[in-house]
Amino acid sequence: MRWLRITYLSGLAAAAVWVVATRGPELADLIRGARPAYAGASLLAGFGLIGLSAWFWAVGLRMLEPARAQPWGGLAAATARALPGRYVPGGVAFAVARVALLRRAGAGIGPLTAVAGLEMALSLTVALACGTALLGSVGAFPGGPVWAVAVPVVLGAGSSPPLGGRFMAWLAARRGVCLAMAWGGYLRLIGVSACFWGWSAVVFLLYLRAFPAADGFGTVRSAGSFMLSWAAGFLSVVAPQGIGVTEVSLAALLRAGAEGAQSLADLAVILGGYRVVLAGRDLLAAAAGELIATGRARRGSPPTG
Repeated sequence: MRWLRITYLSGLAAAAVWVVATRGPELADLIRGARPAYAGASLLAGFGLIGLSAWFWAVGLRMLEPARAQPWGGLAAATARALPGRYVPGGVAFAVARVALLRRAGAGIGPLTAVAGLEMALSLTVALACGTALLGSVGAFPGGPVWAVAVPVVLGAGSSPPLGGRFMAWLAARRGVCLAMAWGGYLRLIGVSACFWGWSAVVFLLYLRAFPAADGFGTVRSAGSFMLSWAAGFLSVVAPQGIGVTEVSLAALLRAGAEGAQSLADLAVILGGYRVVLAGRDLLAAAAGELIATGRARRGSPPTG
C-alpha cells in the first residue's frame, strides 16, 4: 500500500506540473481579478472548525465518561497541537496524536478511542447525507429526487443506535471498551457534526468566491458538491487526505451544473489551492497550541492536552 500511495502521489504531482506548464494562460485567466479578502476570510473562518471538532469530542467524552469529562478549551488546544498529524502518511496520525495528548490530560484511552471512531464514522455519514440532500434540493443529484431522499434516510438509519450503534458497540467491546449510545447522545453528536459540515461549507465557499471565474457556481450546489467530494476523498484508499480525488470529483460536480465552465484540470488545480489555505490555518493553530502548552508548563498549570 505504501508504494501504491507513493506512485499515486508521484503521478498526481506530475499531472499538476503538466497542467500548470501547458495551461498557464488559462490558469492565469481563472485567477485574474482574484479577491484576496475572501481567501483571508476563509483562512480566519477555518479556525472555527477546530472549535467545532473539539465540541464533538466534548459531547462524546461527556457521554462515554462523565466522571472525567474534558473542558472544551483543553480539547481545542489538543486538536490544534495534533493538526500536523494530518500531513503524516497513513491517515491516522492526527487521531493518534490527539488521543495521546488527551490521554496525558487524564481522559481514558477507551472512551478516547471510541470518540475518534465515532467522529470518523458520523462525519462521513453526515457529509454524504447533507451533500446528497443539498444537491437533491436543486435537482443536481445524479440519481434524481428519489435517490436524493433515499440516501440520507438510509445513512441516518444505518448510523442510528439500533443499527450503527450496535455495530460500533461490538467493535468497541472487542477492544475492551463499553460503548452504549442512546438516542439523546446520538442526536447531539449528529447535530454537532452537522454544524461542523455547515461551517466547513462556509469556509470553502469563502475561498471559492475569491475567484471571479467561480461566480457562476450556485451556493447550494457548491456546498453539496464540496461535502460529497470530501466523502469521496475520505473513502479513497491510496490518496492521503483524499488529495486529488476530492479536487477532481469536486471540479466534475461543479462543472456539471455550469455552462461554459472551465476545463476539469484547470478547475481542479484552482480548487487545490483550498488545501493551501487549510495548511496555513493548521500551521498557525499548531504553533499557537504549542505556545499555550509551553506557557502552561512554565507556570506549572495542569496539562490540557
